[in-house]
Amino acid sequence: MENKLIVTHFWRSFSETNVEEALSLLDNQVVWRSMGVKGDPPVSGTMDKKAIGELILNVRKMMPDGLQLKMEGFTVEGNRVANEVSSYGKLKDGGIYQNLYHFLIELSHGKIRVVREYFDTIHVKEIFLGG
Repeated sequence: MENKLIVTHFWRSFSETNVEEALSLLDNQVVWRSMGVKGDPPVSGTMDKKAIGELILNVRKMMPDGLQLKMEGFTVEGNRVANEVSSYGKLKDGGIYQNLYHFLIELSHGKIRVVREYFDTIHVKEIFLGG
């Protein structure tokens, strides 16, 4: 499967909370790094394959209608996919989560092995951690 299609398939599975399908697209040694400046979890830091599955489930718990992810653009070069994404989700308490992301994703042998996530960490803190 072409790298862009693998990445698109992953985000669709993420949005649909299809954890099994999403994880099947990841290398067993995958590392997802959210690139916040301070490196403080839960807003930034690293996740392994298990933690990514937990993230997908936690997002669904916080947003019962799911997190809609819109692919805004792709640049593909070899095993690297640069992916711009926007999100929208309604929280249980009625709040709205909308963010803009840039993901740099590296693939190997048809599996995602590295995800670097750049996004508005202040918005994440405001919505999920109360500021």
